[in-house]
Amino acid sequence: MKRIIVLMLCMLVLTASVTGCGQKTPPQEEKLMPVEITKVSTADLTHTLSATGEIIAAADVNVMPKVTGRVEKVLVRVGDKVHRGQALVQLEGNETRHALDQAEAGLELAQANWERAHQALKDAEINFERSKILYDAQAIAKSQFEQAESALVTARSNLKVAAAQLKQAQATLHTTQDNYNNALLTSPIDGVVAGIQVDPGDTVTPQAPAVTVVQLANPKVKVYVSENVVSSIKEGTTVPVAINALNKTVNGTVLSVAPRADAATRSFAVEIQLPNQQGEIKPGMVARLNLSTGTSAGVLALPVDAVLEREGRHYVFIVADGKAKEVSVQVGVTSGELVEIKDGLKAGQTVIVKGNRLVADGQKVKAVKELGGAAR
Repeated sequence: MKRIIVLMLCMLVLTASVTGCGQKTPPQEEKLMPVEITKVSTADLTHTLSATGEIIAAADVNVMPKVTGRVEKVLVRVGDKVHRGQALVQLEGNETRHALDQAEAGLELAQANWERAHQALKDAEINFERSKILYDAQAIAKSQFEQAESALVTARSNLKVAAAQLKQAQATLHTTQDNYNNALLTSPIDGVVAGIQVDPGDTVTPQAPAVTVVQLANPKVKVYVSENVVSSIKEGTTVPVAINALNKTVNGTVLSVAPRADAATRSFAVEIQLPNQQGEIKPGMVARLNLSTGTSAGVLALPVDAVLEREGRHYVFIVADGKAKEVSVQVGVTSGELVEIKDGLKAGQTVIVKGNRLVADGQKVKAVKELGGAAR
């Protein structure tokens, strides 16, 4: 019985060995990572300086009274469009009105006195000439002639006094007229009322603004740049300006470049003027802009997506013998979708643009598309 059991076990082992030797496991095909590639090539890259600034009005004027007075009427509201010379605030003008009436009356009186003195001088001149003729003919006494001569001198003196009084009256009228006019605050510019700081009944003084008027036709953006790039920014240059609040980009124009640096920041102020035909750009909005500061011609360049960064080090994956190979690179300026490669690559090398974040060094890859070429 034991022999039969041993023989059966041997047969099972033999059968298993024969069966195992007859079945072979097929080899596993290695998967290739699909990637998109491009060739390292040369390009002209524009140097740009990204900056952020606050939009300011083309003109921002605080209208202050020239005299102390009490507000009688506020003639505008915030948001009103106003023209140069338009009335904004009326001050109480009773006292100045009375003073103006008195000055006008004083001028009329001074004018009448001058006319009377002028006529008196003419009469004195005629009388003197007549007296002189009669005296020369010995028809009148010397005393009568001397009286006529004295009257002429007095008439001339009176006319000078009357002329001085007339001039003084004219100056007084001008002063009181200005004071009367100053009781009406007017806008010095065309613009929009941005703020009203007074109410009827308030007392205003020349030290505090009553109304603020801003000009929105051509707002500006002011940014500050370093001495390294200020010389490359020219007046009249067109600058794209992105305004997040409006979700739009407009083309501004460099209006001015400060000739000297700010003493505190050691930077130079640059003002960019913006078009605002619709009036939708408001002072206080934030703008982002890219200032052109020069060009690098004929440099090696890659799409920015091709360059990766890890712990402050930039690198790319090139394709060599069908495998991804990690290569360290030194980058330069970035212009739009391209970045300058200053070191680490040569023109014509194949670089992974898409899929580079999924591959590892030495991994086999398959190029399914070449930037600027057809799919493979």
